Amino acid sequence: MSTDLQCLQDTITAEDVARFDQDGAVCLRDVFDSKWLSLIEQGLEQALNETGPYSRQPSPEEDPGQFFTDYFMWHRVPVLRRFALESPAGALAAKLLGSEQINFFFDGLFVKEPGTVTHSAWHQDQPSYNVDGRQVAVIWIPIDPVSKDSALELVGGSHRWGKWFVPEYFSGEQRNHDLSDDLYAPLPDIDADRARYDILSWDMEPGDCVVFHAMMLHGSQGNLSKVRRRRALSTTWLGDDAVFGERPFEPDPVIEVPNLRAGDRLNIEPTFPRVWPR
Repeated sequence: MSTDLQCLQDTITAEDVARFDQDGAVCLRDVFDSKWLSLIEQGLEQALNETGPYSRQPSPEEDPGQFFTDYFMWHRVPVLRRFALESPAGALAAKLLGSEQINFFFDGLFVKEPGTVTHSAWHQDQPSYNVDGRQVAVIWIPIDPVSKDSALELVGGSHRWGKWFVPEYFSGEQRNHDLSDDLYAPLPDIDADRARYDILSWDMEPGDCVVFHAMMLHGSQGNLSKVRRRRALSTTWLGDDAVFGERPFEPDPVIEVPNLRAGDRLNIEPTFPRVWPR
C-alpha cells in the first residue's frame, strides 16, 4: 500500500465507519486533492463535449437551466479511466465497506447549470442494475462548491429498510414493472412529508465527497445558484459480496458480460477492474 493511501485510510475514523453503516452515508472532507479534482474537471468537460450512448438531458426545454447526465465515461475518457483505476476512491470504499477487495463498476456525470429547476427524483441505485449484495458503495464528488439546498439529499437509514423500490428515471417516470411483485414496493412520497424522514445533506467544497450505500433513497433539488454550475462525478464500487443479480426488467446500466448467472462474482477483468488492493 502506498503511503498516500495508508494516510487516507488512517483519516477515516471508526466513527465514520459506524455512521456509514448506521446512517448509510457519510460526508468526508478534503479527500481528493487538486490533482484529482483537475483530472475530474478535465474529464467531465470532455464528456460534455463528446457525449456517449448513455448521455441524457432530463430537464425539459422550459427549464431556465439545464440538467445533463452521462454514464460509463471511463470507457472513452482516458483521464476518468485513470481516476477510476488509480485514485484513492477504491481504498476509501474498501475501508468504509469493510471489504478486502474492491472492483470498479461505472461512473456517472451530473451537471446542473445555474438556475436549473429540474429535480433528481428520489430513487435507489442498486435495484436499477444487475448487482446483488450489501457491499456496494457510491462516491459522489462535487467539483464546484455546492450549498446544502442544491446538494445530494439522502434518506438516512433507508438502506436498512429491507425494501426495494420501483426504479425511476431522473424525470420521476417509473420504469415499466408489475407492482404485484413482492420484491418491489412503490416509492414513498418523500417530499410530501419531509419532516417524517431523516434527510441528510451537506454544504460541500471541491475535495469533499459523500459515500453512500447503493440501497439508499436519494435525490436532489435543482441548482438554486444563478451563477454557479453544479458539476459532480459519481462512481460505483463493488465489494466482496457483490454478485450478479437477475432483474424483471431491462437493467440500467446493462452488464455486457455473456453467460453470467445469478450469484456469480462481479470481479471479471476488464469489465470490473480490481482497484483494491493495488
